[in-house]
Amino acid sequence: MILEQISNQHVRLSEYRDARPWGYLLKRFLWSCVQILFWTKLPRKLSPLRVGLLRLFGAQIAPNCRIESARIWVPWNLCMEEYSVIGNGAEIYNLAQVKIGANSIVSQRSYLCTATHDYTKPEFPLYSRPITIGPNAWVAACAFIGPGVTVGEGAVVGACSVVVKDVSPWTVCAGNPCRVIKSRRLKDLVEPRRWIRAEG
Repeated sequence: MILEQISNQHVRLSEYRDARPWGYLLKRFLWSCVQILFWTKLPRKLSPLRVGLLRLFGAQIAPNCRIESARIWVPWNLCMEEYSVIGNGAEIYNLAQVKIGANSIVSQRSYLCTATHDYTKPEFPLYSRPITIGPNAWVAACAFIGPGVTVGEGAVVGACSVVVKDVSPWTVCAGNPCRVIKSRRLKDLVEPRRWIRAEG
């Protein structure tokens, strides 16, 4: 009986309605044109030009940040603090705000996804929640960060991890689903070793 009731249910995408205003969609279109035309063709050394274009579209980016050929969906929902980095091929699907803390790195081909669908409703509506990457954190290559997640200060998210829950500060975590492996401890800074030429 229960299985019969479930089989009679249907997802009705025809009932989905996009509530976003035309002005918002127009800005998204203009930004898409900027990215399609030459965004990926800019060399790494022209990161300041990328930063300038993002600021022009409303992004809040502090001095000394670096952005490579990442895909940024909504510039005005991006906030980057000093010395933060977004690597080549990363995708920032920021229908809600994405905040990247000072001295943090989002590595190449990582995917920060603020939006998802409510699969319990037949019209399958889209909703979004902000993502926060704390200061001194590192999101390694190809990691996925889901909606509403906070990666704590100093945390490390391993390559190809899937993160759907908050990550505690100063931990190293990895896996699918992502889980804590150990704590992160910074070694004291020491003088770099110098090569000594052997006398002979």
